[in-house]
Parts: sequence; C-alpha cells; structure tokens
Amino acid sequence: MANTVTRKGNEILVQITETSVSSSTEETITLGVTKGRVLRQVSVKTSGSGSTVDPILARTSGGTGVDIVMENATAAATVDNQVTGGVPFYTPTGVLYHKSSPDSGTNNAITSEYIILVGWEG
Repeated sequence: MANTVTRKGNEILVQITETSVSSSTEETITLGVTKGRVLRQVSVKTSGSGSTVDPILARTSGGTGVDIVMENATAAATVDNQVTGGVPFYTPTGVLYHKSSPDSGTNNAITSEYIILVGWEG
C-alpha cells in the first residue's frame, strides 16, 4: 500500500493505492498539519472479491466515536462524498488514518483520494 500527500499552499491532495485490502486494513496518512477541513472523500474498488467499500477517516488508529473525522453513509463500489464548506478536524499528531472497509475478501484493490484544506477558516 502507498499514499502520496501533495500540498500546494493551503490545499492538500491525498492519493491512496491499496492492494490486498481486507475490512481491517488501515493506511496511515502523514499530513504535517494539525487542523483542516475535508472537502471530498473518494474510494473506488478496482478489483477483488469484495463488492463494496465503506471508507472511514479517523484521527486515531482504529478510530471510533469522537475520533472519526468522516464516515461514509452507504457502502458502494464507488463512494464520492463532497461536503460544502468541508468537515473540520483536529489531530495533535498531524496524522490521519484511512480504512476502505470492503465488505468481504482480503484480495481487494482500492484507490482513494481526499481533498483537504489546511485550517478551519474559509
């Protein structure tokens, strides 16, 4: 698995390419900033035995409850969540955690992307 974090000014693009993904696979995203707003969350299952993905972005590994930054509502083969104004988050470590959460299998390939603005003002 690999992720790329690209920053230009106050804009961050996170691109994640995962292989051999199961429901418990988690990707660590080092942003280098402590607060921001998630504008878009996209996950696409490109191959494997699973039929859907149900992505979660959290501020702690295995995050639940208040540690979840953004959670998808309905699982699908392609998930595209866009939020006007963005979903604000704070992470003291500058790190977020992504889970694609396919519905079955351990052989899934998934491509995900997050568009993030640095800071809360906008």
